[in-house]
This record gives sequence, structure tokens and C-alpha cells, in this order.
Amino acid sequence: MNAWQIAKKDLRLLARDRRTLFILVALPLTFITILGFSTGQLFNEREKARRVRLGVVNEDQSNLSEKLLEQVKQLNALEVLELPERRGAKQSLAEGKLDVLVFIGPKYSERVEELDLGDIFYSTEGRLAGKLPALDIQVESGAFLANAAQVVQELVFAFALQSIAPDVLRAREPIQATRLLSKARQAREQREPGIESGPIPAVPPPQSRSSIVYQTLVPAYTVMFVFFLVNFMARSFIGEREMGTLDRLRIAPITRTGLLFGKTFPFFVISLVQSVLLFLAGKLIFGMSWGAEPLRLVPVIVCTSLAATTLGLLVATVVRTESQVSAYGNFLVLILASISGCLMPRSWQPELMQQIGLITPHAWALIAYDQLLNRELPDLEVVTHCCLMLLAFAAGFFALGWWRFRRME
Repeated sequence: MNAWQIAKKDLRLLARDRRTLFILVALPLTFITILGFSTGQLFNEREKARRVRLGVVNEDQSNLSEKLLEQVKQLNALEVLELPERRGAKQSLAEGKLDVLVFIGPKYSERVEELDLGDIFYSTEGRLAGKLPALDIQVESGAFLANAAQVVQELVFAFALQSIAPDVLRAREPIQATRLLSKARQAREQREPGIESGPIPAVPPPQSRSSIVYQTLVPAYTVMFVFFLVNFMARSFIGEREMGTLDRLRIAPITRTGLLFGKTFPFFVISLVQSVLLFLAGKLIFGMSWGAEPLRLVPVIVCTSLAATTLGLLVATVVRTESQVSAYGNFLVLILASISGCLMPRSWQPELMQQIGLITPHAWALIAYDQLLNRELPDLEVVTHCCLMLLAFAAGFFALGWWRFRRME
């Protein structure tokens, strides 16, 4: 008997357990789909989901304030909603119907008419040193979007300067304003023919936010559920031990390494199939991208599966009963997934937690997937380093499992 014969035997047994194989693929897909729904990204192409909802209450109602609103509305990242009065607008902000709220006060046009050219060109030193409050404009944000309010505040101030500068210049220096406008038009006319005659570069369409979300969810839950094989491998060893099959294999003419290889290889194949099916589902169902170099995903998938199956081998040589499998296996899988970034993106974690996560093979797999799926120019040195770390984990787990199995003899 050789290792390949043991592997074929276990592959046949696993192939008959179709429910387990179905769960290995269906369960992570279910998690990914539920999270997609809960974050509001599943096939969500609506503009509302991709833009910051900005409410505006314009109490000035002058040509100057209308010009400012036109400038703001041109920014595609904002969905501008004009509201009639402050009280209703604040209620909408409190209920989460708006992300940020802008109040243009009744003195906006009056404050603009008081400005001089120096205030425009030296906005940090003149009447505009106070920025938006100096123009009778206020910005408020929702409870969880304080940073968004600061960004909108700077944008609105920049748009205000852009919209009021020509009016202030015409009011203070009409001849100079006419001269500058004429020069600007001449420069545009001279530049446009060259632009029109040149080739128009092809701009790739932006990725939908749904595909971007699944480029995080799919690899994260693929890695997490690949390591759920730990439980199945441990139960397989316990089943063979209880039936006496494992004892008969020990006295067969095969080395310990060959025996462990034969017991591990079928689960390695299942892990590869599981990963490939999940990535195919991510592409076909969720519209995720496989990155600029899809073939680079193959070594990451292989190395991750090796780390998972060898960890399963180690656990299988430690546990003795079904209850220990449930206790140790589930605890180990969930703890490793939580600290590595499978349950929460690593970029959201504190720096200390990201460093702690590097003690797990999961984190190295996620770093490699992030490089290949979310970067226009992935750093292949980082990907290679991650694969080597996964192989080191696999070698360490296999060595410990080999040693533990020797002590069981």
C-alpha cells in the first residue's frame, strides 16, 4: 500500500458525503450574500448608494447663492437635495436620510458684496479668515460622519471662492475683469484645436461599489471557510481510529510521512475546489474582479490550502473525541479568523491588531489577495513573501502533526 492508494480511498469516501461538500461551498456563499445585503451593496448601482447625500437650506435666495449651488451640484460625488427650512432639514439629518447638511444664511450675498480683491487672493488673512462662517454658511454632519462634514466644508468654501471671485473682480476692477476674461477665452480657443485633433484616451469604466465590496468579502470568507476543514479532518481521523482502520494503516508497509500525506491530500483537493468555486461565484454572481493578473491568484490559493490542511492534520493528531473537535476546532478557527481580518477588514483594525494578526496564516493570505485584487499594480514581492510565509506555516504544521502522530503510535 502507498500514499496514493490511501488518498484515493479517502477521496472516494469524501465524494459520497455530498451534504458536507455542499455545505463547504454553500455556507460561505450564504455568509457573503447576507453581508452584501446588510451593507447595501448587492448589485446596487443606484447613484444614491454611491454618493454623499448633501442637504442644502438656502435662506439667501440670491443670484450669488444660486451660483454657489450650481457649482456644488456639478460634483458627482454629492447628491444635493434642496430643503425649504432648517427644522425639517435637521430632522432628516437626525433620521439618517442625509449625510451632511449645509445652511446658506440670509446674509450670504451681503457678506460677499463687502469683500475686496485682497480677501479673495489672501483668504486666510482677510475677511474670509473664518472661512464659511464668515460667509454666513454652516455645515453639520450626521452622528457617524464628522470627517465628511469637514471635507464638505472645505469643498463648499472652495466652490464659494470660485463662484464669487468673478463678481468681486467685476465690482472692484471692471476694466481689468474684461481684460482677463478676454485673455482666458483666447487661451482656450488656442488650446482646443490641439486637444480635439489628438487621440482621446480610453478611460476604463469605474468599478461598481458592489464589485469592490465583494473583492473584500469573497477572499476573506474563502480563507475563513478553507480553515473549517480542520473540523472535517479531525472527525475523519477519529472515525478511522474508532473503526480500527487507522491501526491497520500503521502496520501497513508505508512510512509515517506517506501515511500522513495520503490522509491529508484528499482534503487539500477539496480545499482547492472550494476556493476555486467561491472565486468563480464571486465573478459570475457578484461581479467581483479578479484583478490585473488573475493567474497570480493560483499560487496564493494553493499555499493557503496547504496551510489549512496541514493545520487540520495537526488538530487531528491532538483531539481524541468528537466533543474535543467541536470545542478545540471551532474555537481555533473562529479565533484565528477574528484576529487575522477575515471577519473585519485588516485596514479597519488598529495597527497593533494588524501586527498580532500576522501570527496567523489567514492574515498572510489576505495580504496577498488584497495586493492582487485591489491594486492596479500589485507588488509581486509582497505576494511572493506572503506565499513563502504560508508555506512556512504549512511546513511547521505538518512537522508538528508528524511528531504528534509518532507519539500516538
